[in-house]
Parts: sequence; structure tokens; C-alpha cells
Amino acid sequence: MKQKSFLIVLLILIFQAKTLINAQPLNPLGICYVEVNNNNMLNAGSYTLQTSNKQLFNVAIIFAANINYDVSKSRAYISNNNNVSKVLNDVNTYVKPLQQKGIKVLLDILGNHQGAGICNFPTREAARDFALQIAHTVYTYGLDGVDLDDEYADYGNNGTGQPNNSSFVMLLQELKAAMPDKLITFYYLGPATTRQSYNGDAAGNYIDYSWNAYYGTYNAPSVPPLTNTKLSAAATWINNTSASTLSNLATNTINDGYGVFMWYDLKGINSASYLSTGSNILYGENTVLSGPLYSWTAGTTCDPPLGLEATNMTGISAKLNWTSNGTQTYNIDYKPANSTTWTNVASNYSGNNITVNNLTANTNYDWRIQTNCSPTLKSTYIFAPRFNSGNGCAIPTGLTSGSFLGTTTQLSWDAGTASSYTLQYKTAAAATWTEIQNITTNTYTLQNLTQNTNYVWKIQAVCGSTTSAYSSEASFNSGFTPVQSPGARSLIFNGSTTYLNAGQFNLSGNAITFEGWVKVNAFKSAFPYISSVVGVEVGDNNSAMLRFGDGNLANNKLQFILSFGSSQVKLNSNTGLNTNTWYHVAATYDGASMKIYVNGNLDASSNVTGNFTANGILYLARNYDNSRTLNGFLDEFRVWKKALTPQEISNNNCNVSPYSTGLEANWKMNEGSGNGALDTTSNTHFATLVNMSDSNWSTDVACTTSLSTENSILKDENSIYPNPVKKGEDIHFTIKDNSINEVSLYDISGKLVKKQTIDKNNATVSTQSLSSGTYIYTITSTKKQTASSGKVIVK
Repeated sequence: MKQKSFLIVLLILIFQAKTLINAQPLNPLGICYVEVNNNNMLNAGSYTLQTSNKQLFNVAIIFAANINYDVSKSRAYISNNNNVSKVLNDVNTYVKPLQQKGIKVLLDILGNHQGAGICNFPTREAARDFALQIAHTVYTYGLDGVDLDDEYADYGNNGTGQPNNSSFVMLLQELKAAMPDKLITFYYLGPATTRQSYNGDAAGNYIDYSWNAYYGTYNAPSVPPLTNTKLSAAATWINNTSASTLSNLATNTINDGYGVFMWYDLKGINSASYLSTGSNILYGENTVLSGPLYSWTAGTTCDPPLGLEATNMTGISAKLNWTSNGTQTYNIDYKPANSTTWTNVASNYSGNNITVNNLTANTNYDWRIQTNCSPTLKSTYIFAPRFNSGNGCAIPTGLTSGSFLGTTTQLSWDAGTASSYTLQYKTAAAATWTEIQNITTNTYTLQNLTQNTNYVWKIQAVCGSTTSAYSSEASFNSGFTPVQSPGARSLIFNGSTTYLNAGQFNLSGNAITFEGWVKVNAFKSAFPYISSVVGVEVGDNNSAMLRFGDGNLANNKLQFILSFGSSQVKLNSNTGLNTNTWYHVAATYDGASMKIYVNGNLDASSNVTGNFTANGILYLARNYDNSRTLNGFLDEFRVWKKALTPQEISNNNCNVSPYSTGLEANWKMNEGSGNGALDTTSNTHFATLVNMSDSNWSTDVACTTSLSTENSILKDENSIYPNPVKKGEDIHFTIKDNSINEVSLYDISGKLVKKQTIDKNNATVSTQSLSSGTYIYTITSTKKQTASSGKVIVK
């Protein structure tokens, strides 16, 4: 019996010794990237060295999560696509088996063409917020660290600002403080490589390893004070880098004493022979396929909500807010910042806010939320900005902005019990705030702004000797200084360098319409044979656009594209359009089918179901790059978050009410001068003219009719006086309804020229900035319903 027990103990010791050997890191350390859009992470654990049985890869990297930008909150956030979400939501299947073999698993995070990256955080608070998001993600999903990748940010998009010298180091400082026991690695590429020092501190003080990013080359990163033992000069693309180059890379790595060797793009095929070419030189052993090869099935898209904000902090309670989708439910958790345990607030919760109680005053809290897209499909968590529970002086809420006139913007917030307020504002790209104190009302008009610039602002309440914390930041674009339209106009594009940038759009969902007028001078005659009309194109898994042509489509036929999951669905028109002819074109999706209309007639359709993803910069006359620009004219273009009916398309191809249900943006293009095409809706999707001048405004137009008061629900000429009004004097409105909160003025061509908050106590609008002429006004309620409209003449 004793002999049997001894044998059992001996077998256990042998197993533990073997496991310990397998888990010992190699020298040089083996780093492996897995593109999870197409491949299974588990394959990183299927290769061992033939004699020692050690794992070939010591670190496996999930490639890749993204840095996206929530324009509504001027905030960078971690976005996980359908495949990264599948891995993180099932770490027991895809991550822990690797960790049990001694392999550390990291999450790569890189930009996503939205202007957000690791190099342009404007403040330490912004860097800390993103660092906390990374740390929460790593700890929530049981990962071993993060890999920072400064690619594809497209710095400057969405007014985010260009790379600065402090951002990268500040992020690393905050990241190491937030997760001191986790790895931080650096894919040596992009602006971050030249921004590694700030205030006497070095990025390398917080980075564990770094590697060359150019496959098939041998070029060591420079990340002081890291030595060769922490660097990979070699960069190998598995089965793409030639065997002879791989042999040279491995030989040089050993000869020069580098302690890391990076492999990229491990696929689900047997690569043991190729890997052996390197491992024989690096470790003196062949590589063998010691485990199964795993296939991969793409995950299903399910996105978390945006617009995260905590408000109404009373010291013992706070209101958690987000932008909801009415068809989905949410799981919400919170915890004190110094705790590691999350407390559930609610599960399968419908709505866009919830109040959490029993908080401790003057205490920092974190909260997170995930979407339930179905009983079995959830998003990954998105982590909200940290908030302080406060001291009873309530933080202002309901921050809104309006009357965007280029150099002025009116701000307002919910009136509370504070005796006064302190306002801070700055451009989104600036590092310092401008402060305005002793504001005694809940409105303020900012002056001397820069046109077409993104700003952020926040409000603090002053309650006697006590002050609240600042509100979360709100954002706005200052817009353009109004110009008096000379009449109906269109815009002409040269097919190479000119286009419109309409900023960030989140069109994702199950309904959309693009519609407008287009006249093409010449279709593209060279690859890729594409002339873009309108849309968002971030990648195959994130797009919604209308264009002419494709690689295998005639260059004069329309193509409507939406992204479902990881791929695009393309619908081609049957009709080929002629040059030098105005056409009204429309593309719709209603959750069941995609359709293309030409001049109001259904031209093509295809049955498709599900939600599409389109979240990024929307361009007109361009997408992807300048080889796909439009040579021709655009006029009266609109984006709807609903599918228009054939009757709606036919009836309203030249004019619609700016308050039409589902209308997201409407560019009438009648300005005739200036740097932007204005959006007549309240959503302020101003479209910036890129590489264009006044000469690009044309009198060759598709639509000559102007906006009419018929577009309003109710006409009431007696709600305004005097009429006519002398330029420079105030227009007075008779307000009988407490729900009235806004008046908009349009010139006779239908372009929005002024918007202002009004109520029964403040019902005047200055004409100082208006030119002489006839204007159409609409008075709207807090629910965006038109209560009255009519005409007013400025003499």
C-alpha cells in the first residue's frame, strides 16, 4: 500500500515538473499575434518544441480591439468587434486553456480611423479614463495585459486633435498605476515612437517589451531604457516571410542578444515545418504540432451603448445614463473605485438611465454596462467614466447647446438650486480650459469661437460655500457663420481632391435611407472604377454607402453597401446612368430588404435581414481614399434613420421639413459661398468643404423650389412681431405654451441661418446677424414638434 502511494506521489511530481518545464519562458521570448477575425486563439497553444516540450509561444496577442471615439461625449473608448467580443465573452474556451499552458494572453488595441489613438489624449483626465478602461477590460476578462498599437487612428478626425508630446507617457503612467501586475507591450509603429518622453519621464519605464512592426525586416525598436533582452528586432509574418529571411532573422536575433522574437498571424493550418526553420536556430529544436488545429466561426455583432454619463450625484445616489436602443436590454454594474468587486444594479433592464443608491459621499465610483442583443448574445462591457458621488451640491445636468453660428453658440443646462455656476470650455484639441465664473442663470452664450471647430464644455454648481464636482463634458461644433443664400445652388466636385467631410455618424441599426440628386461629368475609367456618392466606410465590417461602380460592376451603375457581421452586402442597380444628367437616387434598408431607386422608380432589391454596422466619418463625393472621389455634382442630399417609402421618395425629392421623423441630416447645398454645407436639421452635421472654394458652388441645380411654411404642422402668423422688422432690431415671439423652447430661421432657399432657445421669459431673437430678405421661422417644443411657423421679412 505504501509502495502504491509512493508511485502516485512520484507520478504527480513528474507531472508537475513537466508542467513547470513547459511553462518556462523561452529565451528569446516567443510572441504570437492571432488575427481573430479569421483565426482561433487556441492554435497558439498547439505548437511545442520537439525535445523539451516547451510551448513555442510564450505570449499570445488577441488582434485586435479598437480605439473608437464617442463624439457625443468627446471620449475615446474601447470597441470590440464581433470576433474580439466572441473571444472575451468566452474566455473559458479561448483564453484560459492557453494560460493553463503558461502562455500569457494580451489584448492588442489600435485606432479605427475615428481620430482617437494613444497619442492625442488632450488631458491627463482623458488619458486616465482610457487607462482605466484598459485595466477594467484586462481584469474583467482575466487577461495578462495589453499591447498598444499606434495605427489607423487618423488623428484629427472628429476634431480630436493631432498627436501631442504628453499623451503617450501620461497614458502609460496611468496604465501602470491602474494595473501594476499586468504586462504592457508596444508594437513599435506610428507617432508614439517619437513621443516617448514627457516631463523627464520615459515611456520605456512602463513598457515591458517592444518589437519591430515591419514584417520580414530586422530593425530594433528604440525604447529607452529597455535593453536588447526586452526587444525584438525581428518581425516575422508566418508563412509569408520567406524561409531564408526567417533563418536570417533568427540568426541575427541570437547573435545580437535580443530577448524577444515576434511572430505574426498564426492561422489554423499546420505551420510546424515553417516554424521549425526559426526554432531550430533560436532554441536548437524543431517545432511540432502537439495539439489540435482549431477552426473559427465568426462571432455575431452586438454593440454596447454609448453616451455613458453619471448625473444627479447627491452624495448617496447617482443617475447612470446611456444612449439606448429600444429593442435591447442592459446589464449594469458599479463598484467603489478602490474595490475589485462589481455590484449588479440591474440585469435585462430596458431604458436609458437608472439610479444607484446607498453610495458613500465624496467617494469615487466606476460603472459598466453591456447590451443583451438576445437571450444568448451579449456585448462586451463598456466602462463608463469614473464619477464622484458628490457632497449634496448637485452636479448640473441636461447640458445642451444650440444656435451654432460659427463664432457664437448658446449653452444651457437644467436649472437647479445653485446660487451660481462656473463654466469651463475649450476646443476639443486644447489642453487648457477657459473659465467663466458667477453665471447666475442656466444659459450662457459663448462668443469669439472659431468656425467649424469641435468644443467641449462642463458646468459646476456653486451652492453658497460648497461647490459640486464638474459635470461630464458635453461637446458641440461651432458651425459656420451664416451666409445669405443667393438662391438654389449645387456643389461640383473634380473627381480627385474635392469632397465633403460631414463628421461622425453612427448609423448602425436596421433602417436607413440615403437620397439626393447627382449628376456625373465622367465615371471612373481606371481601377477601382468607383465614384463615391455618400456614406461611411471604415472597413468590411463597418460601412454603409452609395456609390457608382466596383471592380466587377460597370462604372455607371449604382451600388448600395451595408455591413452585416464581418462582411459587406452589395446591391447593384440594373440601370446604368448617363453622364451630364441629373438623377434622383435613393437607397433604403428596412430590416428586410435593400432597395435602390432611380428617379423614384424601384430599380433593384435584395432580401436581407438583421442589423448592420456603420459608425464613422461620413463623406459625400468620397470614401476610403481619393481614388474613389466623384467627378460631378451633388444637390439636396439627405440621410435618414428610417427606410423611406416609394411615395415619400417621389413626393419629397427636393424639400422636406427639417423636423421630419427619422431625418438625420439634410444638406440643401444652397449656401453659394463659405466653407461648409449646413445641415438644416437640429443634429448639426455640418459638412466641411475639403480642397474647395466659392467656385465649387454652381447654379446648375436639380431643385429650384424653396422651403415653404407648408412643411409645418400649424401656421400662426400672429405669433411674431414686428413683421416686417428692421435689421438690427429684435423679433418678438408670443409664447403661450410652456413646452416651447426653440425658434429656427431659414432663408428663402431653406438653409438654416439661426437657431435659438426661447421661452415665455425670453422670447426675442436679434436680427443683427441677418441680411435683408424673407425668412421662414419654425417654433418647436421640447419634444421637437413644430408648434407654429410662418414668414418674417427683415428690411
